[in-house]
Amino acid sequence: MASELGEVSLGFFTLTPDRAGGGLTVRLSGTADMRAMEALDRFLRQVHDEAQQRALPEVSVDMRPLEFMNSSCFKAFVAWIESDLELPEERRYRIRFLSSPERRWQHRSLVALSCFATELIHLQE
Repeated sequence: MASELGEVSLGFFTLTPDRAGGGLTVRLSGTADMRAMEALDRFLRQVHDEAQQRALPEVSVDMRPLEFMNSSCFKAFVAWIESDLELPEERRYRIRFLSSPERRWQHRSLVALSCFATELIHLQE
């Protein structure tokens, strides 16, 4: 079954999948606020489906271009992480978050997010 994961652009917020090198990197840019919640949630469910279909060992999330993300959008990431944790251990994939050192809020928020699944989440600046 082919994945339906494609770029999502809302004007103020963009989600871009990149399958270079056989892996999957998701790039977030712009502003992820209440207006982006539904699209982000749907997109992360598709990321989860593709990671399972392709038996990926890891999915990278590049947040470096992201200007802002509110707590409601972070909840979508919590739901995604929970979906990964619900898989049998041998089918789980790691999630690597790439953050910008210039955007200190990213690191602080991602450290808190990583507490939900320390064994699956890796942070990289």
